[in-house]
Formats: sequence, C-alpha cells, structure tokens
Amino acid sequence: MARLLILTIFLPLAGALAVGLVSTWGRTVVRMVALLTTVLTLLAAAVLLAGYRGAPLAGGEYAVSELAWLGPESGLDVRFSVGLDGLNLWLFGLSALLLVTSVLVSWEAIADRPALFYGMLLLLGCGCLGVFTARDILLFYIFFEFTLIPLYFLIGIWGSEQRRYAAAKFFLFTLAGSVLTFLALLAIVLWDASQSGRGGLTFSIPALTASVTAHPLPRQLQWLVFAGLFAGFAIKVPLFPLHTWLPLAHVQAPTAGSVILAGILLKIGTYGFLRFSIPLLPEAAARGMPWLLWLAVIGILYGALVALAQSDMKRLIAYSSVSHLGFCMVGLFALNRLGTQGSLLQMINHGISTGALFALVGMIYERYHTREISRLSGLARRMPVMAFFLLLFTFSSIGLPGLNGFAGEFLVLLGMFQRGWAEAPAAVSGQLKVIAVLSLLGVVLGAWYMLWLVQRICFGPLREPHDGGPPAASPDLSLREVAALVPLAVFVFWIGLAPRWFLDPVGPALDRMADAMERPLRQVHTPQEKLAQPRIERGPRPGADFGRVSASSRAPRATATAWTSAGKGDRVAGWARPEQDRDDVRLDRDRGRGWLPRALPESGASRRRFPDQVRWSRADQH
Repeated sequence: MARLLILTIFLPLAGALAVGLVSTWGRTVVRMVALLTTVLTLLAAAVLLAGYRGAPLAGGEYAVSELAWLGPESGLDVRFSVGLDGLNLWLFGLSALLLVTSVLVSWEAIADRPALFYGMLLLLGCGCLGVFTARDILLFYIFFEFTLIPLYFLIGIWGSEQRRYAAAKFFLFTLAGSVLTFLALLAIVLWDASQSGRGGLTFSIPALTASVTAHPLPRQLQWLVFAGLFAGFAIKVPLFPLHTWLPLAHVQAPTAGSVILAGILLKIGTYGFLRFSIPLLPEAAARGMPWLLWLAVIGILYGALVALAQSDMKRLIAYSSVSHLGFCMVGLFALNRLGTQGSLLQMINHGISTGALFALVGMIYERYHTREISRLSGLARRMPVMAFFLLLFTFSSIGLPGLNGFAGEFLVLLGMFQRGWAEAPAAVSGQLKVIAVLSLLGVVLGAWYMLWLVQRICFGPLREPHDGGPPAASPDLSLREVAALVPLAVFVFWIGLAPRWFLDPVGPALDRMADAMERPLRQVHTPQEKLAQPRIERGPRPGADFGRVSASSRAPRATATAWTSAGKGDRVAGWARPEQDRDDVRLDRDRGRGWLPRALPESGASRRRFPDQVRWSRADQH
C-alpha cells in the first residue's frame, strides 16, 4: 500500500506531463488524458481508503513510505516521508474526488490553451494530495508552497476581468503567511535538537510531536511559534480579518479553480492547526482558545451578513465559505472530542457542498454569461435537473437533517456547547457561553442567505438575460455535468445518513488529541487562589512513620514540584492537588524528618526548610 500511496500522489504529475506531450493532438485528446488521470487517481485513493478502514489501526498510520534525502549522519534528518492517518485520511480522499469534478466542469469552458490549463490543474492536484500526506516538515512546506504556483496561473490566465490583480493578491497573502509558518516550524525543529540529544536536526513530524510532548517549549517561545503558525494557517483558512483575498480570488477564478480552492486548498489551513498548532503547542493553543473562538464566530456572523448583501452568486458563495470555515474552527478550538470530530467532518462537508455550488454557478454562467442574481429567475422551469442539484447542495450547506451538513454542524455545535456550558474553565466560562450561542445564530443566517438565493434564481416568473445571445432550446444539465455532480450527491446522503462510517476510522486519533488538551486547559484557565501558609501540628505519636496531609482548600494542578520538610510524627496541614484532598507523606525514620511534595508552578517554586514549621513561597502566579 505504501507504493500505491506514492503512485496516487504522483499520478496527477505524470498526467500533467502526458497532457504536455499530447498538446498538439487537439483539445479532445487533452481533455480525455486529464480525465483518465483523475479517474485513476480517484480509484487508487479509494483502494487506500478502503484498506485503511479494513485495518484495525485506531487512527494510526497506514501506507507509510520513507526515503532518506539527507541522513542523520549529515546532521539533517530530512526524508521523503508520506502516509495516511486519522487526521488526513478523508482530506486525501476529498482531494482525489474533487479533481474529477474539476476536469468535468471545465470540459467546454476552457478553449484557450487547454493543455496548459489541464496541466496546471493536475499539478495543483498533486500538490494537494502531497500536502495532506506529508510526514516531514520540509516536505510539507514544499507541497504547501507548490500549491500556490498552479492556482496563481489558473486565476491569472483563465480568470475574469480582474484576474491578474486577484492572482497577485492571493499569491502575496498566502506567501507572506507561509514564510512565517516555515520559520515557526523551524523553531520547533531547533528546540527539539537542543532538548532531545540526537546530535542533529530532524524534520519528522511524528518524531517532533513525540519529542515536544516530552519536552514542551517554554511558554513565551510557544506563544511566538504559535503566532508564526497562525499567520500562515489563518490566512489559508481564512479567518477574519485575514479573509479579504478570498472573495476576489473566487469571483475571478475559473470554475475549476474555485472548486479546488473552496473544496481543498482552504482545508490546508484548518489541517495545519489540527496537525501542528494544537499537538505541538498545547499550552499556547489553550491560552489562545478564547481569542481564536472569537475570531471564528466573528467570521461566521460577518461572512453570513455580507453574503446576504451580495448580488453576485459566486461572491455570495465565497462569503459563505468564510462563514462555514468559521464553524470548522469553532469545533476545532472547542478542544474536546465532539468538537474536533465535528470540525474534521465539516471540512469534508464544506468541500463537497461548496465545491458543488461553485460548479453549478459555473454551469449557469456558461449558459447565460452572467452571475447577477437580479437577472435570473424561474430557472426551475427551464432547468429542472439543475434546480434539483442546486436545492440538494443548498440543503446540504445549511445542514438539513439527513444530509451531510447536519452531521458536521450538529457535532460542532454540540462540542461548543459542551465546552461552554459543561466543561468551561471558570476563567473563560462566560465568554465560551456567548460564543456557543452566537455560533448557533450563524446557522440561522446561513439558511437565510442560501434559501433566499435559491428562491430568487429557481422560482418566480421566468427571467433570462439575452445579451449573451439566446439560450439553447434545452439548457438543462448535460450528462457530463450530471456525472460531475452525482458522486458529490452520493456523499451528501452517505455522510448524512451514516456519519459513523466516516468517523470511526478517524475518531481515535482525534480523541487522543482532544484528551491531551484537557490538562493544559485546566492549567491555563483555572483561577489562582492565594496560597495559605501551612501549619504543623505536633503529632501525638512520637514514633509514627507517616504523617497526613489535609487541605482546607485546593491549589491548581501544577507542572513542577517543590519540597518542604516536616518533623517526625508531625501532622502537616496545607495544600493538596485538585484531584486529591489528602496525601501521605513518608517520613524518614532514621533522620527524623520527611519530604512533603508540593505542586507549584514552573517558575514560582522555591525551597525552604525550617526546624519548627513548613513554608513555601511563590515568585509569581499564572
């Protein structure tokens, strides 16, 4: 299976080369080669996904392949390392699926330099498959940057009137953020080298995750690294207020470019948070949780309200992406099991439904040469098949029960309400409750703007523009266009009716990540109380071997240990950890004293010994 994974990743690259070789044979041959390549890629990906589901992996790694570029003896352990696991499994499959859709929706739309267009589209598909499966930081960054180049040309050459400006803005935004992301990832590599004692630099993502878990970065460094990762991934999502490049890129891109951009490329940002920011920097993620949730919920509401004001179909769906990706971020940074599972499922759902909606807008544009909502009405009479698919994917987008969008949004909201109302750290409890309620409001607004769009376009009196020439006698969808949408429609029902089939393979990996965040959340957001001075009561039994620790109140869980001394046979009254009210202290029978462990913060512990009493102090508090 490892060889099949490599073949699947590089099949689009081979297809791009083949398209270049047959470029002089005519547009039909070029299109057939591109379609054959994407279909073979999808079949290979399906075999890999079926193999993963059939293996008892519990979210572990599958089809792993490694090839050393620079060995450890050189001081740089850089590898070509790819594999599937619970975090990237369905994103990999989604990438392969939408490549087929992209080729089919471009079949008649691209007449200018078709070989170059399909070559760029296949190169973009190779980059998307590679970025999700990379297990090496350097390889991840290469694929991450590689995806920018084909899409830049797809927008800049085959886009609409402002295509060059849109392409430049997209490229500069994402490139600037990705440079900061690479510097942050490099800082993690250097920290690992200083702590692990390997004697060299490793770029292996699994090795770095294990190492950083054992030797966490200091708090200030975590914040700096988290900010660097945030710069690149938040632009890619995009999170408010870093979203300004997205609507213009969508409106100006060709239909296939919009499908890939909305369906796959935006998920690289959320995947980056899932793969790097949360597992590698748990304390920074816990501290930044309220801020990121606020940005996400602002994006949900802002995207929905701006979508309501749009007169262009494509721009409306572009702003809906800002809103829907906000739900993915809300679920992800709820930092619990339900939220993370819902977030990953919603990433897939958004790719399916929004990719299909962009494809449908492109099909309408091919017939009427306009995307203005006010110029179209009553199209359900002329195009009943198109109206059916538009209604289906609209219902999917707004989360109708029984369809895929409901399963994802329900888990996201359930996870957020659980975090805000049942598991909220006391310090941020009020904020999380407000965020949970506002997220629910985003669902209502989403249904409003999407159903209003369908009402204006599909129903009412028939109105068709004629400045682009009279429409065909039967402008409904062709078999090719139906074939592009049917696989997506199948997954809309499949995920909606059987979400567990998709969650079971990835749930264990997500659950482990969510469980690992509980301790940092308690550490960071537990209110600090003033420490009381412990007292020693002289024990009644001179020869006692053990004393007893009782706690009149509780101290926060801590990450370092300080020690105090107690006399033999003394009863010590002081602090205990949150999960225990009393502790036993072993006393040294021979030396007549014992050491009492006390949980204190990393930088605040000091050690003092007194003959008649026990004291400890803090230099600072969280």
